[in-house]
Amino acid sequence: MNPTLKILHVVWNLIRGGTEGQCARMAMDLARRKHVSRVAVFRHEGFFLESVERECGPVFDVGIRRMLSLETLARILRLKDFIRHGQFDLVHCWDADANIFGSLAGRLAGVPYITSRRDLGQIYPPRKLWLMRRADAGAAAIVVNAESIRERLRVAGVPARKIEVVPNLFDLAEFDEQTTEPFSLDGNLPPGRFVGHVARLDREKDVATFVRAAAIVTARVPNVYFVVAGHGPERRALEKLADQLAASSRVLFLGEVTDVPALLNRVSVGVLVSKSNEGLSNSILEYMAAGLPVVATDCGGNRELVVEGGNGFIVPAGDAETLAAAVERLLADPELAGRFGQAGRNRVAQNHSSEQVVEKMLTVYSKRML
Repeated sequence: MNPTLKILHVVWNLIRGGTEGQCARMAMDLARRKHVSRVAVFRHEGFFLESVERECGPVFDVGIRRMLSLETLARILRLKDFIRHGQFDLVHCWDADANIFGSLAGRLAGVPYITSRRDLGQIYPPRKLWLMRRADAGAAAIVVNAESIRERLRVAGVPARKIEVVPNLFDLAEFDEQTTEPFSLDGNLPPGRFVGHVARLDREKDVATFVRAAAIVTARVPNVYFVVAGHGPERRALEKLADQLAASSRVLFLGEVTDVPALLNRVSVGVLVSKSNEGLSNSILEYMAAGLPVVATDCGGNRELVVEGGNGFIVPAGDAETLAAAVERLLADPELAGRFGQAGRNRVAQNHSSEQVVEKMLTVYSKRML
């Protein structure tokens, strides 16, 4: 039994997906184990805000709005006071902005901190990368969620002893319960089979390749629709592309979806087509938990989740033809798709349970507080 720890988690906000959702789940799991597990955010918002406050106590609003200003300095000092008065053992910074500002507050408070790298760092401007490296240099450890990120840091000169790999956690029981709920946007789905893509619509996610593959598949396979769940700056361009490819009636843009498990209960194949920056994908984990075969690009940590020919297929980034062929193969072979889906679900249970992942994180915390 680990001794009681006092941990402050610093993160951008508490939305459902990605790093923010992982932070929220870790904080709540630690609180349920009777550790003091508080959360500080830059934006007091998100799907998990209410549940985190119920489990962990009031969420501290850091409220930083600009990189450099007198107000930013005042906010850092306010966070420093919160850390000091809370007598935290460790500050865990979960994302890029938390790494920069949370680390500074922790250092000023005289409390050890750890930083996180949960993507490949390919979307940040040079100044931000420099600040993140400075934060990493003073960290007790750098926690990553994928071996691909560990290797990237190692090549960049970070000592191997400083890097800790802790994979994403996944609550299968909670997920299964949510799959029994009716999908909130079910009325938007026509009769047929569905190929799903769940991700924010940013350029690095390359959803355009998904749309191009949809045009190829739907021209050859009847009653199949490609569903895009997520919002972001690329949506208008993607809708225009679907229209140009005469596929707009077969590519369905659902926008933000909060009941993803219920959606995946309607889906036959899960796809992720990132071309850069991917860490360990929560979307792929959700596909696997739903018992879906997965087709994913060879990017970041995708190969660490998708075993080629075991629970899905790995395809080159940007290759719509190969993606389309892989999807068609799974649609045409229900037995293969079912075997892949069961293998993927087994991998989630074996490698990503809350019990396993929280214990790994507790080991990191206990080791790095010294």
